[in-house]
Amino acid sequence: MRAERPIIYHPERQSPKQRFTTQTLKAIALAIWLYIWIPLLSTILWVMGVHVTYTHLVRAPEHKSWLLILIIMMTCNVVVSSWSIYNYTRFAGKNRRRGSAPVSHETVGKSFGVSDPETLSLLLHERRLNLHFDNAGMLVHVEPLVAEDKAEQLEESVSP
Repeated sequence: MRAERPIIYHPERQSPKQRFTTQTLKAIALAIWLYIWIPLLSTILWVMGVHVTYTHLVRAPEHKSWLLILIIMMTCNVVVSSWSIYNYTRFAGKNRRRGSAPVSHETVGKSFGVSDPETLSLLLHERRLNLHFDNAGMLVHVEPLVAEDKAEQLEESVSP
């Protein structure tokens, strides 16, 4: 049985306190992750000859360094805003999640190798089934799960 995700996938089902905690933990993790990359970024800049950045930005903040920070900030803002506008104009009002085309009963029967109308009806209408295959991968037997089987499977998946 597939393990369920350990993290809640639907944030709309979380309480406001849980959402706040999750967002705070995400922000802290992102800050730590970005902090870890600072030495690599600084090394790359140092190799490229931009080693004066440290002196201008950290050690002696002057008007030039504040101007440099402003220019970097505005550049990032323009890049992110441009990308946002591009995505908005490209995808606004369009349904990107298209449904699948309807499949005929004959196609389902051919896919499973089923010609029996009773078995085909089970495949098409039951929500939960036990499918039994032979060694060649052909469908041998189909049986619907009854409520007792569902309860047993639920107990098996919960117990260690």
